[in-house]
Amino acid sequence: MAKGVRSRKGGAALDTSVIVPALLSWHEHHALALAAVQSALGAPERAVVPLPALVEAFAVMTRLPAPFRISAHVAHRLLNTTFRARARVVALTATDAWTLLDEVAAQQLAGGATYDAHIVACARRAGAASLVTFNRRHFERLPLGDVQLVVPG
Repeated sequence: MAKGVRSRKGGAALDTSVIVPALLSWHEHHALALAAVQSALGAPERAVVPLPALVEAFAVMTRLPAPFRISAHVAHRLLNTTFRARARVVALTATDAWTLLDEVAAQQLAGGATYDAHIVACARRAGAASLVTFNRRHFERLPLGDVQLVVPG
């Protein structure tokens, strides 16, 4: 486990693929995602939102094709009211960031897999027990440590 990683198990970490449909009622995975987010936010251990997933959720919601795109103001309000007081946003330290790059280079990961590795690294740093995602395949190839993948449904 990387330096600075908490050993105590925390709540569920939420991936972008769950955050976005949980907040957008028209999304095909809305019901499953909303239930997963509500469960994570209601659990005794505080839910974890990896910083890259939070930023990516904002970016996705504000750049969806019309008519689904929402304004930056609305995206901010949805994320803020849903997560700010009820979840921990977790980021990497500078040392953790270099360790992440060392790991992805050693594993010869490239492209989008590096973003997924960043989300996993934040979940591990938070001591999350699980990572809730609809993209199991994206994360299975990454070093999850003690973090379990959970796919809603």
